[in-house]
Amino acid sequence: MSMFSVDESKCTKCGICAKVCLFGLIEPGDFGFPQIDEKKEGRCIECGHCVLFCPASANELSFMKAEGLTAAADIEMPSQDAALNLIKTRRSIRRFKKEVLPRDTFDRIFDAVSQAPTAVNRQPVRWIVTETPEKTAEAANLVLCWFREVIFSDPISPAAVLGASLIARAKEGEDAVLRGAPHLAVAVVPKEHKRPEDGVIALTYLELAAHALGVGCCWGGYFLNAARNFAPLREFLGVREDEYVCGAQMMGLPALLPARQYPARRGADISWL
Repeated sequence: MSMFSVDESKCTKCGICAKVCLFGLIEPGDFGFPQIDEKKEGRCIECGHCVLFCPASANELSFMKAEGLTAAADIEMPSQDAALNLIKTRRSIRRFKKEVLPRDTFDRIFDAVSQAPTAVNRQPVRWIVTETPEKTAEAANLVLCWFREVIFSDPISPAAVLGASLIARAKEGEDAVLRGAPHLAVAVVPKEHKRPEDGVIALTYLELAAHALGVGCCWGGYFLNAARNFAPLREFLGVREDEYVCGAQMMGLPALLPARQYPARRGADISWL
């Protein structure tokens, strides 16, 4: 049975499904209705555009049934200004409340993140998320352990000087690595995946989705360097040998919020061709 089916009572034979198919798998059958040759189905990347773009809602796929979809006209969209303001008011949060985020908040965030684009719709990103502040603190401590190794191996390197500062602040009770965030979200992809930037795109979606729900985020640069170079941290996280760490976001409710917005930024550096 073909993975692609058409309700002939609805189909207008407009050809839009064929136009949006990335690999041109859809073509008209004997009576002009769209079809996919079963021999070509293996080339389908399951993007679902042939279903989503059908103006008559006539198409279905074996993995995408009509009852699981929402009409675009029924989705409430923000105004253009509101959507742009969401993006422009994102700030890196470095002071967090100790409050743990409820699981349903994570569910809503990752439901949005699941819509992030990935190369050829591979959806390769795996997430590692700390559920408690204690687990996040363990990750921060392992980053400091990595810095201690850096200091031992090359005590005058810039990384060693930075590490010494972070360690000193930790001794005074300040978490300058993960900023006291209650949670940490880490994105990994298989090393064989040709587009590791898919993980970075997903992390960006995560940050914006979190911002929409009042959750603060900050990219974990110190953490990322350690996660890519320190076996004990990777073991703690459960990162496999065949996986690449794309990045991480600290997450939690902001302890402080900006009273004003839109700080000065450099203009876009564009070369128009």
